[in-house]
Amino acid sequence: MTSPDDHPAFERSRSPRIERIAYDAASIERMAETLAVPVERASFRLPSAIVWQLTVPGRDDRPAALLTLWPSIRRVDVIAGPATVVFTEVEIVELVPDVEVQFRRRGREYLIVARGGKVIVRA
Repeated sequence: MTSPDDHPAFERSRSPRIERIAYDAASIERMAETLAVPVERASFRLPSAIVWQLTVPGRDDRPAALLTLWPSIRRVDVIAGPATVVFTEVEIVELVPDVEVQFRRRGREYLIVARGGKVIVRA
């Protein structure tokens, strides 16, 4: 497993509350814990890697967002209502306990998925 420290372009989080981890297969369970959702294997896979899915509930526990996680190719897909986001070149994941998961590229671009299914993209 790689460490965020292996990426010199990334500074440490300014908040001790935010945990910064590498985007890899080992990070899937931590993301699910942060969003308080179960981890599921997708019904499809890459030839040499597993693909995971997390369903984030919204109001009345109805699905608000579906995350498809492809750490082996550094990709995250999110379907939230009528919007679909495909976010590639993910390097680092930041976990804000009980709030959100932030997927970050090497530049300033990020994708945030919060509890409740809110999705924010800055690209």
